Amino acid sequence: MRKKILKVMMCAITTMTLLAGCGSSNTGSTTGSAGDTAAEDTAETADFAGTKLVIGVESGSPNIEFFKNNVSEFESATGITVEWVEIPHDNMHERFVQEAISQSGAIDIYDTDQPWISEFASKGYLEPLGDKLSEEDKSDFYEAALDASSYNGELYSVPFFVHTPVVFYRTDLFEAAGITEFPKTWEEYEEAAKKLTKDGVYGTIIEAKQAGEPVTHLVDWFYQAGGSIIDADNNVTVNSPENAKAFNFMLKMMYEDESVMPGSIGYDNADVHNMFMQGKVAMVKNWPYMFAMAKDPEQSKVSDKFAVAVQPAGEEQSTAAWTWGFGISSSSKNKDAAWEFIKWATSSEKLAQLGIANSNPVPRTSSLEIVNNDSTLTEFDKESIQVMSDALQYAHNATENPNFPTIQNELSYTLSGIMTKQVSVEDGLAQAEKAIKEAIQ
Repeated sequence: MRKKILKVMMCAITTMTLLAGCGSSNTGSTTGSAGDTAAEDTAETADFAGTKLVIGVESGSPNIEFFKNNVSEFESATGITVEWVEIPHDNMHERFVQEAISQSGAIDIYDTDQPWISEFASKGYLEPLGDKLSEEDKSDFYEAALDASSYNGELYSVPFFVHTPVVFYRTDLFEAAGITEFPKTWEEYEEAAKKLTKDGVYGTIIEAKQAGEPVTHLVDWFYQAGGSIIDADNNVTVNSPENAKAFNFMLKMMYEDESVMPGSIGYDNADVHNMFMQGKVAMVKNWPYMFAMAKDPEQSKVSDKFAVAVQPAGEEQSTAAWTWGFGISSSSKNKDAAWEFIKWATSSEKLAQLGIANSNPVPRTSSLEIVNNDSTLTEFDKESIQVMSDALQYAHNATENPNFPTIQNELSYTLSGIMTKQVSVEDGLAQAEKAIKEAIQ
């Protein structure tokens, strides 16, 4: 398995020139990019007056809501008007593909979900963006964030959000069970789950719903076992002893230990956050979005009784990085204006503001510095965002193959079939490998 380990660079950043200009931070750090100084650079932006940018985005996304709520400052500075086309996530891929094939240029910027980047890039639907970023900028973004936004070594989307699943766990139940620190290995995790299963509370949840979302967590189980899906030579490697080990470990927890919440075979991430916030489970893997919800006492019964940790290791400490970013349509008639928007939206300060507003990990090291110096966040918030960001040092791209959506769909059948015992581990992996080879090769 080809693996790129992120070297996390945490340094005090005093003055930094990013993208095409300098910016100043309200926190005292000058880590902004050209997007932060657009109001001062009227000569450069004057040509964009009257331009309309159409951006296709995920409806209901809190990250997109942040940009919508703040875009007036970009519009005032540049004279560019932004129109948002909001699409439910389940329909985004099909809508964007249709638009790309038509080459109408009706959408200038795509809100890019990572699993589609390689597909869109390989078919020429996205503009390459790597030469638009300075080396200084590239070093400021987490390596995993840029890698997961690239195809064949070329950047096609600039990430505004990068994340990997982390573990949310009940600190009060850990204390009651005499567990003094969060498990670092699978074996420790399994033992903790058994100890924590009592009084109507289960140790953990393993998502196994026949859907694309649980497959993203399955990828982590594979990687942690030392397995993979497709190797560096583009060989399908689903049917491997390592991946079988991952499934056997999950099955043991579910059916022998009985420490996995019943019903998990039909759960996805929404079920996971609901069960955790209702106080019915002690440890869950989920995305960082859950943090803001879990700490809200109006939504969560455990708002003051949890913490966040990096996932435990199997044979390896590993996870997949997943990004959302902005990519420019190759059919856009407003590519220069689209880049102005991306500079603004992914500037150091804007990403820090997004991280603070939504309690998110951030894709730039300078943005994390701003977050850590922000006086409006509690120490718990800062520590949790730091953990979410630390998890990225173990992350790498899982979606380099342009056919990943097809692979993900096939693995959803495999995950559901094996975890419900409709098929054996051996037969399930063999069938999956065969189906994936036939579909993509």
